[in-house]
Amino acid sequence: MNSTVTNKNLKFAAFTAIFSILFPAALPTVASAQTALEEIPQTGILKVGIRKDAPPFGYLEGEKWQGVCMEGLELFRADLEKKLNRSIRLEKVETDLNESAEKGRFRSVTSKRAHLECGPNTILKNPPSGIAYSLPFLYSGTYLLVKPENRLRVNRF
Repeated sequence: MNSTVTNKNLKFAAFTAIFSILFPAALPTVASAQTALEEIPQTGILKVGIRKDAPPFGYLEGEKWQGVCMEGLELFRADLEKKLNRSIRLEKVETDLNESAEKGRFRSVTSKRAHLECGPNTILKNPPSGIAYSLPFLYSGTYLLVKPENRLRVNRF
């Protein structure tokens, strides 16, 4: 079996599962003229928030968006096209860490600037109203770079 095909199949399965859970959960059921689940089939546009300064998740290479989120969102878009039986275009919406700004990650979703957001987000125990998380697809920790002679000075626990 070709390992490239296997890796693509695994990526597709993982991202489909992640975004199938994330997508409905991330869309608040707020009284409005139109929900995202109604809007996307009508417009054929899936608005996704991505940071441009967060490799390997999202970054710009020239004018082209790159990263793990873009790969996963492309798989999700293709799956959504099949389920809705129509073409879907990804509209990339830049987000950032400053939550008081219009481009803030959470604010972009709650204000309906983006239908969902993908990036290196800390999963809060009490997220803001209107925000829900998918299952995480990458875990990390905090790591410090220290000189080898100083490594014993850092309390690991």
